[in-house]
Amino acid sequence: MMLFDGCSWTFGSELEGPDEDHDKRKKERWSNLVSDHFQSDHVNLGEGGKSNDGILRTTIEYCENHKVDFAVIQFTKNNRREILTPRKGKNKYRRVLGSSTDEVNQYYLKHLSTDDDDIANYYKNKFLLEFYFKVKKIPYFFMTLNRRKSMKIIGAPTSWQLMSDSKPVTCLYNVLQGDLSNYYYRIPQKGGHPSEKGHRKIADFIIENVSEYIL
Repeated sequence: MMLFDGCSWTFGSELEGPDEDHDKRKKERWSNLVSDHFQSDHVNLGEGGKSNDGILRTTIEYCENHKVDFAVIQFTKNNRREILTPRKGKNKYRRVLGSSTDEVNQYYLKHLSTDDDDIANYYKNKFLLEFYFKVKKIPYFFMTLNRRKSMKIIGAPTSWQLMSDSKPVTCLYNVLQGDLSNYYYRIPQKGGHPSEKGHRKIADFIIENVSEYIL
């Protein structure tokens, strides 16, 4: 069984089209294309607006309760964070998004958030997932929306970065030919998410890079 986790790119946002055809979205997103290629069952935990904190949390929660043979993880934008706000009998996780005009979000972004801390947090989540997968002996493949030029901390690299696997993680914008204005592979609407052709291209990229671990 294959596990996919990530943000709206993994969820397949906008593939449903104006008719809100969510069966079409699930059929055309890369998780389905990849699992069909390998003739494997799969689960897709992707959600719009999800942070790297949330991706780490839900991936581990799922793996702790289900058998996973291979994991494909798509990291998202660094400035998204997750804050625990406990409720009676249940934990609730509040999302902090750079695009949100919510008062709490804006306070956090103005007074607490820094680019360097967001980058360090990405490496923390990446290292913890790497370590978890290795302990559990679950093969994995990572992708990200973060461009390499935006991943440089002004000071010295953090301990999380130094402990993390130094192999570069491919940016999906580069897989889709790198040009943000190139909408051949992206939907020129609200968020410019990958189109059907974009999901097919990303699926082919994943298949090419993980076949040696699965076959």
